[in-house]
Amino acid sequence: MPIVRKVIALLMMAGAAGCGDEPGIVDPSPAVPRSGRSTAGPVVGCTHAIAHEDAPGETYQVVAGVVAVPARDQMLEPGEPTSGDGPTRRFAKWGLLVRGGATVDLALLPGWADRARLSWGDTSYEPATAVRVTACPETAGWSVFAGGAWVAEADCVPIRITTAAGEEAIAELSIGAPCSRPGG
Repeated sequence: MPIVRKVIALLMMAGAAGCGDEPGIVDPSPAVPRSGRSTAGPVVGCTHAIAHEDAPGETYQVVAGVVAVPARDQMLEPGEPTSGDGPTRRFAKWGLLVRGGATVDLALLPGWADRARLSWGDTSYEPATAVRVTACPETAGWSVFAGGAWVAEADCVPIRITTAAGEEAIAELSIGAPCSRPGG
């Protein structure tokens, strides 16, 4: 199927799944997780989803039961370096999947502000150290958000994922460098 037809099909699926500007369809309110943490970054909602899937693919790992990110052993290749310095020097594109009905916060661990940034959804947002994602209604399955991670240099990037129920987990992403370490 030509790429244009695929894009049109994805857009039609997003509209059919209840993500759009239809009357009566609204993004769930961002809830502050019970842990008291909230993001200082952008809020990405259902209208930013590019597709919906029944389940994450085999190259993805489910974290905290409601988020799917590339598996730790899946090498993400960052693009060519930009002319600048700092945490937005190289971009590794990957889709973020969030289970329908879930609100999650994704944040870089302390000490990573000079090394990485996160970005999904609306491209008018500046890449940030933290992002809140409110997915589509539960009937949508898994919402897919285009974006990824920016890095200063190839690295194993840890991301804290916090659910609205207060569950926390760390996902490590191999961005140009493996996360696997000798001895496990």
